[in-house]
Amino acid sequence: MTDACSEPAGAIKAIDRHSVHQICSGQVVLTLATAVKELVENSIDAGATNVDVKLKENGTELVEVSDNGKGVEEANFEGLTLKHHTSKLKDFSDLIHVETFGFRGEALSSLCALSDLSVVTCHESAQVGTKLVFDHNGVLVQRTPHPRQQGTTVSLQQLFYTLPVRHKEFQRNIKKEYTKMIHVLQSYCIISTGVRITCSNQTAQGKRSPVLSTSGSQSMRDNIGAIFGPKQ
Repeated sequence: MTDACSEPAGAIKAIDRHSVHQICSGQVVLTLATAVKELVENSIDAGATNVDVKLKENGTELVEVSDNGKGVEEANFEGLTLKHHTSKLKDFSDLIHVETFGFRGEALSSLCALSDLSVVTCHESAQVGTKLVFDHNGVLVQRTPHPRQQGTTVSLQQLFYTLPVRHKEFQRNIKKEYTKMIHVLQSYCIISTGVRITCSNQTAQGKRSPVLSTSGSQSMRDNIGAIFGPKQ
């Protein structure tokens, strides 16, 4: 018999806030599909009629979602990626009035913790766009003028690289992750009437190939045809 059982247990201490943020973020954004879903939902919530998803190396190198929505007002730049910062509700009772996909204020904050995130946006009231760069805590660290028409582009570089084990698993299973993402995106293409959604992927050789696209029809039947092909 060893006396391992008689050794005192380690002291219970609080985990530092940065580690908590990383751990919890990995529970909000679990897959490539979740990351793309959150960004597409943000675009639709912003009133976009055109959403373009661009991937590099199936999403391992870059995930970029651009839209022609309302854009982000300057007053909201700093709170854009902070945890539990949202324009959708102020307290719990507001939940019954929520009519948008997102409302918790967790997605962009979590994506900051899991990747290098930058935003280029131009609000409908602005004369020029702005590029915003955020650190892994969702804090705005750089802002510069940037030419852009009305709307927003969110870029994620090296998704999951801040969690080495998860990143390795992500790269090893990228074909499965990519396929799941396409299936989720197809669902949004079908139900998002009046919204043109396109997706393309760029390989290591530099060739960009279209993956899917809809025309922005008001008919779900048309969207189904655009995704799966016309009836034979």
